[in-house]
Amino acid sequence: MKFPRWLLPVALLYGCCMPTWLCAQVVRLPEVVEEEREPAGRLASHPDSSAEILRMPDGAGLPTPPAAEKASVGEKLPPGVRAGMFQKLIFDAAWLPKLDETGLGSTDLQLRAVFALPCPTTASPLLITPGFAEHELEPAREVDLPDRLYEGYVQFRWLPRLAAQWMLDLAITPGIFSDFQQESSRAFRLPGHGVVVWQWRENVKLALGAAYLDRPDLDVIPIGGLIWTPRSNLRYELLFPNSKIAWRIDRAGSGLLGLGWLKAPFAAEQTAEDTTADNQQDWMYLAGEFMSDAWAIERATGATDQVVLSDCRLIIGVERKVSDGIGASVEFGYVFSRRVRYRSDTPDYDPSDTLMLRGRLSY
Repeated sequence: MKFPRWLLPVALLYGCCMPTWLCAQVVRLPEVVEEEREPAGRLASHPDSSAEILRMPDGAGLPTPPAAEKASVGEKLPPGVRAGMFQKLIFDAAWLPKLDETGLGSTDLQLRAVFALPCPTTASPLLITPGFAEHELEPAREVDLPDRLYEGYVQFRWLPRLAAQWMLDLAITPGIFSDFQQESSRAFRLPGHGVVVWQWRENVKLALGAAYLDRPDLDVIPIGGLIWTPRSNLRYELLFPNSKIAWRIDRAGSGLLGLGWLKAPFAAEQTAEDTTADNQQDWMYLAGEFMSDAWAIERATGATDQVVLSDCRLIIGVERKVSDGIGASVEFGYVFSRRVRYRSDTPDYDPSDTLMLRGRLSY
């Protein structure tokens, strides 16, 4: 009996709606950090990558939305945080073309939402992120891969603060990773991570931990590094396995369409007037990513198997962060060191290099 494709999206929708109904009395998101400090970071076992990434939440450093300022009298929520249980809705789309006969093309679509609850207090919030993704593949003719891969998951991420300068980032992400054409127990995976974050200096954070990937080729990887913000308009995320250098585009210059953005990494600190205009900021960044994940599949012979797709990416992107509205980003990348591995004795398949175009909308 094949797994019904319609069942998982219905279950995820139900899971998203029920917490909202049960917690209608919640009037604001738990305060992850004090107002004068930035949030300690975002560490996602999934969906950003099965390899872990420590990143600031979208919207960090932006002015607090007017609605959040009115959450309670005399109280302001941290930057980028909404009043209420619902925090964010995110849609991602990526296209990797098949450039030659040995290539592997893909179109990736993903939708996820972020909710927050006190656990057990507002100082230690629990973030709940249900999501669903579809990957449409275009492999070489001789490669035994399904046309589509799916994943449905719910991440539970807890951020307890141990002291003024110390916090933990713990997460598990139970989910189904499959082509929905078989009922193998390997379709269910439970990746997670545990990281200690230390605020070493006012503008430097250090992170060290490990991630459990629950994959046939690799179970555990170390994760860590540092995040250094020498100025509010320049940020270094020197982390393993994914790193990023981002700079805010100079509002006083010509903007992205002119040459002002070229000077941004070397410019002096921007004024408050420059950084708070219209409750939004424009950023440009260079990034390196290692992407990898595993799915249970049915082979052409009818046998069940598990496949791992992995690659490395060099990316240049632009992003508009909005404190209380729709944010967006566009990325262009070069994808290399691509590999397809099977749990069975099937030989590995190394697709040729390709390009990537990826976009995101968030609310």
